[in-house]
Amino acid sequence: MGHDIKACIVSHSGYPIIVVASYFLAPFPNILCRNRDSFSSEKGTFEDIGLFLTGLFITSGFAIPCILAHSDIISGKALAFSMAGGVTVYATIITFLWFFNRHSDEDNNW
Repeated sequence: MGHDIKACIVSHSGYPIIVVASYFLAPFPNILCRNRDSFSSEKGTFEDIGLFLTGLFITSGFAIPCILAHSDIISGKALAFSMAGGVTVYATIITFLWFFNRHSDEDNNW
């Protein structure tokens, strides 16, 4: 999120901060639409919708700065800062989930 604030400073506008909304909204569809039945190995349509919406938010986190830079609303430096912020946020989330899922899988193997 710090990179997006730097992007706002470099571009002299508040438009790059719009991307922060996608950072916060991205995990919610996946959390809300997750399959609650632990006995079923099949993924339902509801879970697929959640995964699709999560992917939509993640993609929009990278697409919005590109669109703003393409239409000359923000500068190239602001685009770079915004992209770096997105990579940092999503890499942190993926690493966090990987680390804790790895430990829970090891504990379940007797």
